[in-house]
Formats: sequence, C-alpha cells, structure tokens
Amino acid sequence: MSDVLEITYDKFIFHVKTDCLYTREGFWARVENQTATVGVTDFQQKIMGDVAYLGTVDPGTLVRQGQAFGQIETIKATADILSPVSGKVTSVNPQMQESPFLINQDPHGAGWIYRIELANLSDDMKGLINAEAYCEFMKDKLEKEARKQHG
Repeated sequence: MSDVLEITYDKFIFHVKTDCLYTREGFWARVENQTATVGVTDFQQKIMGDVAYLGTVDPGTLVRQGQAFGQIETIKATADILSPVSGKVTSVNPQMQESPFLINQDPHGAGWIYRIELANLSDDMKGLINAEAYCEFMKDKLEKEARKQHG
C-alpha cells in the first residue's frame, strides 16, 4: 500500500499522506510516540497560494486543539494556523523564517511547522480524521465549490 493517496480534480492533483491525521481546516498531525509533527495539508496550501511569510509562536507555548497559534501569509490572504492537537510546542521548523515556501514545495515533509508534545491524544482524536476521510472531505468541498461557480 502506498503511503500517499492522490486525488485529481480538474487540473489539480492533491496528495494526502496516510500516516497523518487531519483537521477539516486543512492541517495535519503525524504522531510519533508522544509528539506530533504539524503542518498544512497539500490541499490547503494549493488553495491558499504561495506562502510569503509564516508567523509562529515560541517553543514552550501551550496550545489547545483548534486554537490559533500562528499565521500564514500568502499573496491572496492571511490565515490562522489552527492546532490539530493539544499540548506544548517543543520546536518550530528552523527553516520557516527563511524559507516559508517549503510549505508549498513539500507540505508533508520539509514544510512542517511545529512539533508538539501531546497532552491528551485520545481526546484530540475526536476532532481528527484519517487520510481516507480527509480525501472524501476534500472531494465534497471541491464539488460544492464547482456547483457554486457553475450555478
């Protein structure tokens, strides 16, 4: 089995990593032991456009699932980074200040944003979906958008 699901819609191809958990707001968490690596989904970064700047919180910051803890600025808009999990930020990707465009180039790899020491993953699971469910969510969102545009 591949570790990536691929959704093609119109001329766009979206990748969804199967080893991550997702929020409907476009963020992912890859859980290893008691730490989650967190970033923006491929789908979300393509919708937002080229990332020009990333505002982040400092390591040691406590966050709750769904809480804004930073901002992503693109040419099109500014959006909050919403935490997919609760816990303490242990590190911020050191490349993000100089190279925020890594989110566009490799959203599930080099473009990660935070590492968070998990507070209560079992509670957080209620607000997370797996890769297959995220693919279905993306398809529904794309189809609704297409219906709006085509009347």
